[in-house]
Amino acid sequence: MSKPRSLSLLALLCAFTLPAHAATLHVGESQSFARIGDALAKASAGDEIVVHPLKDHAAYKQEALLVHTSKLTIRAADPKTLIKIDGTGFNYSGKGKIPRAIFQFDPGADGCTLEGFELANARNDSFNGAGVRINQANDITIRRCTIQKNDMGIMSNGELGKSTGARQLIEACTIIDNGSDKEPGYNHNLYLGGTSVTVRACEIARSTTGHNLKSRAHLNWIEYNFIHDSANRELDLVDAKGNTDAENSHAILIGNFIVKAPKTNGNKTVIHFGQDGKNDHTGTLFLVHNTIITPYVSPVVDLSAPGTSVILFNNRIDDANAKGAGVIVNARNDALLTNARGEGNFFTTAFTAKLPATIKAGPLIEWAKIELPFPAAAQPAKRPALLEFLAHGKLEERKTPTQGAGRGENILPAKK
Repeated sequence: MSKPRSLSLLALLCAFTLPAHAATLHVGESQSFARIGDALAKASAGDEIVVHPLKDHAAYKQEALLVHTSKLTIRAADPKTLIKIDGTGFNYSGKGKIPRAIFQFDPGADGCTLEGFELANARNDSFNGAGVRINQANDITIRRCTIQKNDMGIMSNGELGKSTGARQLIEACTIIDNGSDKEPGYNHNLYLGGTSVTVRACEIARSTTGHNLKSRAHLNWIEYNFIHDSANRELDLVDAKGNTDAENSHAILIGNFIVKAPKTNGNKTVIHFGQDGKNDHTGTLFLVHNTIITPYVSPVVDLSAPGTSVILFNNRIDDANAKGAGVIVNARNDALLTNARGEGNFFTTAFTAKLPATIKAGPLIEWAKIELPFPAAAQPAKRPALLEFLAHGKLEERKTPTQGAGRGENILPAKK
């Protein structure tokens, strides 16, 4: 009689020690939940919220979703059909329990993924209502979303010293037509901050008043995007105390297609790397295998902080038949033009007249000979090493040259 009892106790023990299975919560007509917010209120860490399209693909109205739960996946039921959410008429104020975005990921929401949504018309009285806000959360992935006609497309924040806003991934998204005419210059398609962010395979276009991509993050990795037709700069990579004045506050742009609008009343510079406040930007802007088309004589790259450098490898920079001599790199605010270097580039004629002697045209540089401060960057096969860097935020130990010390050191090793 004792043996069955022993087995029963063992079974009972196993029941209490087996890990709980993640739940799948369905949202939509004739589903368990009518609204996404209702499902979010019931979700636990690791759960999946699957959102089904409404009849005739109508939009879910005025969802205001404040996420505190970790490792949630919130996705469209059909990978081929974006779920529409329209915030028209709601004030995404950011006050109390009201988010400043349709989806806001707050501290505690680490490891969440948002995939397959069309987010539009998020606005507030401060002109910074967003489609998505990443608020000091880590490991947030925004994938395959269309984000349009909000005050801001995506905004994020965090602190390097606290390792917040780390490993943000914005991938395969369309982020267009965000901004507000009521507050020109303060509304952007992307306005990012924090420890590290990767923007990959997105179309980012037609910011209505500000920049296409503005970032104050410590590390920016921007690859294989189509960035075009901004009202102002295409990329504005500027300062934040504690983030960009720390060593190795780099921005890496690889394989992007960047095009200035043929007519614009805004800032005609393509990429600004430096400061718009009072803090330094201690790092290097790397431009590798990008195509940049601009019809303006304004700089392609504007350096504006003492700690900034720029290195260009294998880029094609085209003047679109512009009249006048274009500028590849400008340096101001104690930035040094001697901290600009490049090899293997192609420039159309308009850019050759004012080309710094340290920035050279072709021949192309082989990947193995391109030296970036990440072991994975030179050879795509070693990308896991890059992911390791992004996870821990530390560069491998390496010696830096003595020239230019303290003033945006050129991280390329001296030629042997």
